[in-house]
Amino acid sequence: MRRLLAHPTVRKHASQGWKFIITGGVGATIDLSTLTLFVELFSLDERLAALLSTLLAVTIVFLGNKYFTFKAKSGKTAKQGMRFAMVYGTSAFFNIVLTWLFLHLGVFYIFSKILAIGIGAFWNYAFSHAFVFRHE
Repeated sequence: MRRLLAHPTVRKHASQGWKFIITGGVGATIDLSTLTLFVELFSLDERLAALLSTLLAVTIVFLGNKYFTFKAKSGKTAKQGMRFAMVYGTSAFFNIVLTWLFLHLGVFYIFSKILAIGIGAFWNYAFSHAFVFRHE
């Protein structure tokens, strides 16, 4: 077991995994706090506020993953941004589908959402590592 944990690939993914979780947590905090700020303080329509807070959070998550999680400091930001949009757009679609599926199966709505987010996190990490921020 010690040898497995010392393997460079395992160490790399463990380090990136924690950074990915931190970046996602920061993004979720920004999303929820700016949504609340836009609605409660600036009296924006909830739909517009949700769109703006999501765009801000996703931008922060992209930059956090690019520079902190995966350290992809190449000048290919536009290409990575397009790939990121593809991966996270697909993930959002499946998040909704999975949440509805779990609800249909009788799972409590909070747990349905948590399960969908967890499954999506694996998708997002795998494709962020192998597709969005791969070293070219």
